[in-house]
Amino acid sequence: MTARTPTRARAPKMHAALDYVLDNPGCCKLAVAEAVGPYSSRRYGYAIVDRAIKAGMIDATRGECGRYTLRAHQ
Repeated sequence: MTARTPTRARAPKMHAALDYVLDNPGCCKLAVAEAVGPYSSRRYGYAIVDRAIKAGMIDATRGECGRYTLRAHQ
């Protein structure tokens, strides 16, 4: 079974997270979560970002202080 990249029509919030990361490379998960979560909800925003990372759309690297930096998957 191969993993499929979600289409924009099926996963608009994940693509919104990807667009944010493309515009702001090296940003942290919190900034993306607040930008894409409904009503700036961190809880739902983190779930969206985590799904995009799991789908391979965004690469997350854990830094020295425990903060993740995000980059678009190439």
